[in-house]
Amino acid sequence: MLALLLWLASEPAGARDENDRFQNAVNYVFTGTIEPKDEPEIVDRKSCVVLVPDTKFKRYARYHLSRFKMDVSRISKKYSGPQILYELEVEGDDVVLEFVNLDKTTVAYGFKTAHIPLPGSFDQTEKALQIIFSEYCKADKPKPPF
Repeated sequence: MLALLLWLASEPAGARDENDRFQNAVNYVFTGTIEPKDEPEIVDRKSCVVLVPDTKFKRYARYHLSRFKMDVSRISKKYSGPQILYELEVEGDDVVLEFVNLDKTTVAYGFKTAHIPLPGSFDQTEKALQIIFSEYCKADKPKPPF
């Protein structure tokens, strides 16, 4: 019994709980599945910073989810033949999206708006967004001018 407890205690600190709702919701929004091959990395849970691989351009996209103004965001439709593709359009008062180099720290450039493709089913994506922004990533309070 003691050996089992020691083995459980030695489990890596970064190991994720199978039922991590936040990670699963983030995975679904950015990849369309809760168990993607290249999982988005939650860099800072408290500040809701997520790092998503951008394999097409060999870089990462770092999203600051708590900076998203979800009250003015929208989901738009794009038609590709019979297929409907969805995209989340967001903005913020500060940078919401940064493209970073492969070292995951060097910022190439950032934007106060973002267009995020939503590859999953529309209904499940809406549920995942609701979980992210109602339970985990509350909007930043606006900065006072003085």
